[in-house]
Amino acid sequence: MEGKFIVFEGIDKSGKETQAKMLYDYLHKKAIPVIYTEEPTDKNAIGRLVKKWLVGQATINSGQAITLLYTADRYEHLKKVINPALNVGKNVICDRFFYSTIAYESSIFGVDKEWIRSLHKDMRKPDVVIFIDIDPEISLKRERSTPNDRLEKVELLKKVREAYKEMVNEERFFVVKGDRPKEEVFRDVCLVINRIFGV
Repeated sequence: MEGKFIVFEGIDKSGKETQAKMLYDYLHKKAIPVIYTEEPTDKNAIGRLVKKWLVGQATINSGQAITLLYTADRYEHLKKVINPALNVGKNVICDRFFYSTIAYESSIFGVDKEWIRSLHKDMRKPDVVIFIDIDPEISLKRERSTPNDRLEKVELLKKVREAYKEMVNEERFFVVKGDRPKEEVFRDVCLVINRIFGV
């Protein structure tokens, strides 16, 4: 039996990484086979280039170019990490997937959303997407390891949040409010996950 593919989405500092890792620990303790991963990856040269761009260590001016780099990294991620794990029955928890590319690149560069979708039309889709929703003003007050991240501007994050909200109904995301203590947020995450695993 294949594993389940669970994706967490949200604007920067929404708490999605924290929740994804808490879910990994939760399932692992229950002896449910699971791995945690994230995008962009650091498993290949493409993902490492994207990470450098995110912190201003590389210059990429074309929205289409960065979209293609994200997408190439994602195909490698699926080939090397996600699909092999799912195929042997492991569940995969991933911090970000192609929905992030749609939300961010359409907001930053005005890249056409349907073009981005077309790049992913043959790609495996998640079984579950949990969108951690938070106000950008709250996000920007949270501690961050990369304070100069070029993407973390309040007006931009507002656009990104709206782009996500457009996808909520289209893609049937589960929405969890992120402006609460992490334990409260995780209780709602568990309500979603328990429907899948019955735990």
